[in-house]
Amino acid sequence: MSPRIPSLLAAAMCLLSACHKAPPAVVPPPSEEELLTGEVSALSTEAALLLEEQHRLVWDFWTEGKAVDISATYSGKQALFSLENLRRIDRLRHLTKDPRELRALTALHGHFAGEFLSRELAEHNDASANLEASLKLNVDGREVRYHDLERLLANEKSALRRKALYAAATPALARLNQTLLRRETRTRELVQQMGFESYEAFGSELRQADLERLAQLAEEVLQATQEPYRLVMERLAQRELGLPFAQITRADIPRLFRSREVEDAFPKGESLAKAQATVAGMGIDLNALPNVKVDARDLPRKNPRPLALAVKVPSDVRLSFKPGTGVLHQGRVLHEVGHLLHMAFTREDRFELARLGNPTVGEAYSALFEDLLEDPVWLEENAGVLGDADKRAQYLAASSAHKLYLIRHAAGRLLYQLELHRRTDVDPRELYRALMARTGAMPMTADDVERYLVDQEDFYQSADSFRAWFLAGQLQGQLKARFGPAWWHAPEAGAFLKELWARGSAPSARELTQAIGENGLAPDVLLLRLSTTLQVPMKLDLRRLDDTPAPTPAAPAKTPASTVPQMPRADATPLAS
Repeated sequence: MSPRIPSLLAAAMCLLSACHKAPPAVVPPPSEEELLTGEVSALSTEAALLLEEQHRLVWDFWTEGKAVDISATYSGKQALFSLENLRRIDRLRHLTKDPRELRALTALHGHFAGEFLSRELAEHNDASANLEASLKLNVDGREVRYHDLERLLANEKSALRRKALYAAATPALARLNQTLLRRETRTRELVQQMGFESYEAFGSELRQADLERLAQLAEEVLQATQEPYRLVMERLAQRELGLPFAQITRADIPRLFRSREVEDAFPKGESLAKAQATVAGMGIDLNALPNVKVDARDLPRKNPRPLALAVKVPSDVRLSFKPGTGVLHQGRVLHEVGHLLHMAFTREDRFELARLGNPTVGEAYSALFEDLLEDPVWLEENAGVLGDADKRAQYLAASSAHKLYLIRHAAGRLLYQLELHRRTDVDPRELYRALMARTGAMPMTADDVERYLVDQEDFYQSADSFRAWFLAGQLQGQLKARFGPAWWHAPEAGAFLKELWARGSAPSARELTQAIGENGLAPDVLLLRLSTTLQVPMKLDLRRLDDTPAPTPAAPAKTPASTVPQMPRADATPLAS
């Protein structure tokens, strides 16, 4: 055989084999959703790392008074929180069909929108903050800082001097109002740039609430509590100020709600121990949690306000504590412990669902623990000086009256903000005068009306605390019904709450009520408690409110956009704005 034959046969076999091979597969190009998913995932990772870096700096500033520069963390990241990236996230929201993914994208878009607004409004925010910090009043020939006004009013015994102090601030506020007006105009422009139809549409997304239905609830609360409120305030004004309620003004409010009876009940250094002992009864040892750091050092430059801060949820959660005294300090400690537990026991692994989103549910957990200061059983255990029944009743009456005042004030502010942004023809001063006179049940003076801008808030912020108080009341009611009046002594109560905390920030207020066996926000639970403590009848025919819409993106507009900024707690990240 010719030596060439085998090679020829091999070549033929190769050709024959090649003829039978399938053509190479054609890989389709990635879909728009797949491309956006990768891009948005990278944006989320970068935002999470940035937030972690910033919170480490805030912690250093808060606990040790170190000089830090939050603005420097944005160096090289100027394009991260851009309109283009907002639109990428929003476009992906419109493409996704998975409810969990939609919720995560909604929370992420909200965070990016908040950062965008913060950057664009930085000049206005800095101007108003610096001006407010520098404002001084001239009272009897001496200068007083505007920031000290609330404290001075609370400590001033003379009604005439309180009135003079309050009036002295009015000329200074005229300068601040001009700065706030410029900021408001710029804010409306930015909301339009993000593609929202109106300020209210953006606020509805931010609060994750049907604001119209919430306004109806606010109106019902004002009506249901109007006469009981007048009766309660009459009693308190006579007892605390020696004046009929008809004669007091807003200048008297800080003095009216002092907590004189219980300051000695919470001596310096014991507030953290009381909070730790409370949660220990539920089987939670704060000092044993590996992901929790408690800094209780009494450093000279440490911020005296307690602060719960999540550097990374849930693996690195911290509590800053400096020994203080009094009921206000104790309330702040309990409030922050509520935040701490929520963050520490989260099992949600998505950054967007673990720490972003609307804060109402998280604030409800904090209010649940802070409300222990209005619980007779907890007070009997933790405030020995209140062993006297009359003294305890006086304190509870004052604290419950204050809660009723705050609820009504939040309702009034919500109605004021909604009406203000719906009507272009309204005089904001006159609108403020009418609504707040009704809310406080006291005439509005010219000095009061000049607070119409200072008393405004960004995007209906009162909606969060308004709902959180009622939600906390429902939580407390369930805990007492399931585990007894002293529910904080039951390990089963701890297990019950841990299951709720595990869901992170993902659930809405409505979903939390469903998780505890109810169906919607029920204001009557809290109002009934206040009615019982204050011994005033309230007509409790309020409707249960399912005010939280599912996180569905708005229909695409010429300029795509949708959701809402994740605003930090005012007392948590003062350097981030």
